[in-house]
Amino acid sequence: MSCAVPVPHVAIIGGGFSGAALAWHLARANMPALRITVFEPRPTLGAGLAYGTTDPHHRVNAPAARMSLDTDNQHDFMDWIIQTGAVAGDDAAWRPDGACFPARAVFGRYVADRLAPLLAGGAITHHRAIVQAAYRRGDNRWVLSCGDGTVTEADIVVIATSHPPPRPPAPLRGLALRPGVHPVLVANPWDHGALDDIRATDRVLVVGTGLSMADAVATLNARGHRGPVLAISRRGQRSRGHAPHKVEAFGAFTTPPARTARAVLRRVRDTLRASAEQPWQAVFDRLREQAADIWAALPLVERRRLIRHLRPFWDTHRFRISPPTEDIMSARHRAGLLEFMAARLTQVTVEGEAFRVTLRHRNGHARPAAFDAIITTTGPAHGDIITAQPFLSGLAAAGMVEMDPTGLGLHVDALGRACVGLRHEATLFVAGPLARGRFGELMGLPEVSRQVARLSAVLRALVAPHAGPAGVAAGASAEPFYGLTTMTPEIP
Repeated sequence: MSCAVPVPHVAIIGGGFSGAALAWHLARANMPALRITVFEPRPTLGAGLAYGTTDPHHRVNAPAARMSLDTDNQHDFMDWIIQTGAVAGDDAAWRPDGACFPARAVFGRYVADRLAPLLAGGAITHHRAIVQAAYRRGDNRWVLSCGDGTVTEADIVVIATSHPPPRPPAPLRGLALRPGVHPVLVANPWDHGALDDIRATDRVLVVGTGLSMADAVATLNARGHRGPVLAISRRGQRSRGHAPHKVEAFGAFTTPPARTARAVLRRVRDTLRASAEQPWQAVFDRLREQAADIWAALPLVERRRLIRHLRPFWDTHRFRISPPTEDIMSARHRAGLLEFMAARLTQVTVEGEAFRVTLRHRNGHARPAAFDAIITTTGPAHGDIITAQPFLSGLAAAGMVEMDPTGLGLHVDALGRACVGLRHEATLFVAGPLARGRFGELMGLPEVSRQVARLSAVLRALVAPHAGPAGVAAGASAEPFYGLTTMTPEIP
């Protein structure tokens, strides 16, 4: 009589980079039989929203040499570019120092290429559907219901979905507008064809001055737009560019650890002053390397203070514009076609084919203006993380997920398990940017790569059949379910 143990099933909800990278790590781990299913409605795994764009002017924001699916081979993406000739004909991608900034779609193709043999061989299954509901049965197995009517059972569930799209500022909500007719409101610039209705001479207001603003301006510029563009944010800071040459990370920010946001700021300022000969990018590169440890050393109240007061400055220095995009922005600025302003949108009305708006400066001065189109690029709507996806709303209602106390993502523990209060879910995990509240810096691709690699190790330990050699703490208390072991894994 056969006594075969059922094959553990890991269900990954979301097949953008985070979910695809986790599946890749699990599938390559030389594990005993393991079933891996990625639920993603898009036709390709790994691209997601960020790398699924088909606009060639949307470029990676870090040099290709720093981007890799393989955490053991930092240059894997760059090697793939050279081997495949993926940027042949794109002269703007290459910088004088040899750095390469290809279109983001190129990175999406690279990830898909690395996943292809694992999909073809059955090590990973791509289920093209949206998960609508997820619940845990009394026997501890998970049940996932999809929009295509299918129902799937799993032993472990990993949430790897992305942040919700930006929420339009309050004055823009509820406006009665007709598609294809001016004035044009672009609530989500990532929607396919979102900028199609903007005419070449339109006066454009962009709400937000970060990377998404830069992408929108690059797209408009490529389409021959020659009207004025005004980009606003509360502080009027735009994302900065890269150093003109390669720099080595510089500084030390974790020894001893800073316990307050003010102490972190003081240490950064002191380092910048003491190393005036170094490009500021070198200091922020070291900050990025040590961000997780800096974040971990701060108590909750100081994390919140850092988010409230320092996050805008961090975002504009940490998330840098690619050199080709910066060239476009600089040229438009010199031509008087792109301006930045520290202001917020306080009032909007529609008059004929134009928006009549009131912009309030930081000094309190109010300025009236008129625009033919408004684009919202304010960044992810963190407050909508749970309500934007029905399956997360259901898990929250069941007491299985909640927002992190910082408001940046879902509440998880050090192993990535979903938490509510002090209680964790043993077989429900979070991968990628939605775990940002716990780990601090999880918006950049290198940081996401490392987090999903660590999570892969956690999951491998969880499904290991025996304690000790498989990476699970020997002697740990265990409760078997469907051939798996629910315990607290010890990860090297």
